Amino acid sequence: MFKIRMVVVSGALALSMTAVAAQRMFADFSGKWNVTITGQGVSVQSTMTVAQSGDSVFGTTGAQLGGGNLEGVVKGDSIFLGVASYDGGELIKMRFTGVMSKKDKMMGIVETEGEPAASFVAARQPN
Repeated sequence: MFKIRMVVVSGALALSMTAVAAQRMFADFSGKWNVTITGQGVSVQSTMTVAQSGDSVFGTTGAQLGGGNLEGVVKGDSIFLGVASYDGGELIKMRFTGVMSKKDKMMGIVETEGEPAASFVAARQPN
């Protein structure tokens, strides 16, 4: 009887450790970020506030990017964001594809409809 209980307890412990490991399979992108987008010889500074729940992310961008909403997904150390903002009443859609290069740094590409792709770097602001 003791052996059966030990096997059940060991199995339950292994399953719970696997569940914890699965929850940590993606980077934490939550927080406020200072963002620099560079393209066509021009750099734009802005901010991005990201909230994360599991592998889902959502939040807002600063006024320099039109003051829009963002949502996306995290896979491993990568983030995929869709941003919708308005510039002079015109809807602008952007797609950010980035990777966490260090704990509080990310970099990647921004694609905007009708424009050439640009690069971005971002640094998380300290709490």
